[in-house]
Amino acid sequence: MRRRALLASVPGALAGLAGCSFDTLGADETDNVTPAPRPDQSPTDANDSRTETSTDTGDPPRPENPTTVVELETGPRTYALSSPGLHTDDRARIRLWFDRTATASHPATLRGWLQNGNEFENTFRTEWIPGVGRTHSRQPSGYDHEARLHLAPTVNNELAAEVPSLGRTDEGYWCVDDVGPWMPETYRLNPGEWVKLEYALVGEPNQSGRPTGTYEFRGQGESLSVTVWDTGSPGPETDSRFAGRSLPPFPGDGGVQWFHEADRATTAFVRPGTEPAELDAQVGFEMVNNRHERLRCGHWNLYKLVDGEWFHIAPTGHTADCRILMPGGREQWGLRAFNGPAVGCSTGDCNCDGLTQGYLGGGEYAIVAGYGQATTESGALVALVGDRAAVTPVDGVSTVRDGDTVTVTTGRHGDGEQPPDATFSLARADSAGERVIAEQVMTSGRFATYEGGLRNALPFLTDGVSRVVVETDERTVDGVLGYDTNSRRFRFRGQAYEVVRGRSDG
Repeated sequence: MRRRALLASVPGALAGLAGCSFDTLGADETDNVTPAPRPDQSPTDANDSRTETSTDTGDPPRPENPTTVVELETGPRTYALSSPGLHTDDRARIRLWFDRTATASHPATLRGWLQNGNEFENTFRTEWIPGVGRTHSRQPSGYDHEARLHLAPTVNNELAAEVPSLGRTDEGYWCVDDVGPWMPETYRLNPGEWVKLEYALVGEPNQSGRPTGTYEFRGQGESLSVTVWDTGSPGPETDSRFAGRSLPPFPGDGGVQWFHEADRATTAFVRPGTEPAELDAQVGFEMVNNRHERLRCGHWNLYKLVDGEWFHIAPTGHTADCRILMPGGREQWGLRAFNGPAVGCSTGDCNCDGLTQGYLGGGEYAIVAGYGQATTESGALVALVGDRAAVTPVDGVSTVRDGDTVTVTTGRHGDGEQPPDATFSLARADSAGERVIAEQVMTSGRFATYEGGLRNALPFLTDGVSRVVVETDERTVDGVLGYDTNSRRFRFRGQAYEVVRGRSDG
């Protein structure tokens, strides 16, 4: 029986798997996935498929748009293959795609090939290659028995040592009658030689229903998976504590698909591991793509909601890559949130994928991923319980007071290294339009543009002090002010301030 529950801890991110590379669609291919054909004839030859392109060079056929998603006719389930192909360290090249979906007369069928990509003969350990000899999946998370999928070779599979018999359950789903070793442990191929593969994707003997989740076919450092979801109800299976909550407009033009606004028909969403958490905390999030199309370009961001206004916390920059989430894909991300200084992450005691952020005060936060269904982004709210964030200078600064002016010198100043030395001055002002919150002032870590900037000035502007001068370097000053401005006004905790490049002694 499946245990229905939200993720309770930081999930492991779907990092690149050692020893294996997965192919993605080329830039000239469309985002839409071609529906699987339902031919009347039996798939007796790979070149007969209407989805494939024949070749005159001796190379194996390859569909122009490989079908990786099918909707079953035997029950309310959708199957999504994680990738149409992979290759191994010893240059085995594998392609797999759906040739047909499951109907009352035949199971869902995968077709493809295995090719030797070397310029010499090679013996491949096929028993360890997922989608070739590794034909039995792991159970999806939340199940403890009788919940596997199997790649049962057909008579058209040129590697098969045995072709198992298949049947259907009373519920109509196809299953294998007996689970056995169907494929050889090794297979030798000449340079460039290839063999045809064909499998029926079926369940356990006498398996009840067809559980949803991700079924992983794991090899030795390699993996392929099939994700299964309810065709009619692809959305979240759990309710949100924020259901019915109205939120202010989010920065940007495309909007956000919020988890608490998602329903059973929502096909793309961010699922939180928990919605309330007490600082210090680890919270996991998962981006779910139950669509027939891939999503792009996903990057993760942390925001805080204060007095009806969104404030971006981290990271302050992203790499330029466009990340793709394939149909059925799941991307996992973790937030390690601390009320005070962030604690480093060492192997074994936490998951380092995602964001580690210190000096987060209590309140409501949004974790937003750059993938969306009818929007450009998807997100989830989380309430972090704790004290308000403190604003403190970095360790090791020195201060000198001269009348009503305090000069703060950091370790970046006078170190003889690039970037060159620079200063900025902070003083109170009468008014300001921009608002800054403590979590932004204390931002540090990857891509932080003004680490050690305002946090080295605000704590020293106390009673009797009218101006603080911070001696630091040019990068820090640019981070506080921007690269092309010399002054900036902002409000912080009810007080307006002006920060100026240089000493501003006037």
